[in-house]
Amino acid sequence: HKPPTFTGGYNPEGAVKWLEEVEIIFEAMRCTEEDKTALGSYMLREEANHWWKNAMQRLGAGGMVITWEIFKREFWVKYFPADVRNQKVVEFLELKQGNMTVAEYAARFESLSAFSPYYNTPEAEYDKCVKFESGLRPEVKHLIGFSEIRDFPTLVNKSRICDEDGRAKMNYYTAMNDNKRKGQDRAKPYGDRNK
Repeated sequence: HKPPTFTGGYNPEGAVKWLEEVEIIFEAMRCTEEDKTALGSYMLREEANHWWKNAMQRLGAGGMVITWEIFKREFWVKYFPADVRNQKVVEFLELKQGNMTVAEYAARFESLSAFSPYYNTPEAEYDKCVKFESGLRPEVKHLIGFSEIRDFPTLVNKSRICDEDGRAKMNYYTAMNDNKRKGQDRAKPYGDRNK
């Protein structure tokens, strides 16, 4: 797996993706905090590399050790500005299932929840479940809501099952109605009695 590079420019989504991929590599390699900054900055190219050289001069002027957390903070400020982060927070807070499957909704929910760090703490599991449940389509929420499931993976799985069952049922009845409209009635169980 080739380590991802980041060239800079206005690409907030690309910045988030790059940082996520780099941190996956760091975790797999069990990098120390000191190594993360060196390896992460090594993967910067072009404009991003120039930015980091300038940032290091500014940050290191006071003899400060530049940790990975400091790198990330500076990186976020430069490549994922506050207005874009705020848009993502609002998008998360307003997220509804709509026409998505529960699996698609859950993936979008998890992706956007990264911008609302509160929802990613153990203390917020209850609130995360309530937020997810409130965004479900009414027919799924109706089946799930009474259970008051407050374990997020369980809630997602049960919601997904209800959603898939509901879609299968709807497809079945749609197919049955289409067959009736075409004049193709169900087969008679005892054959044609008029013979």
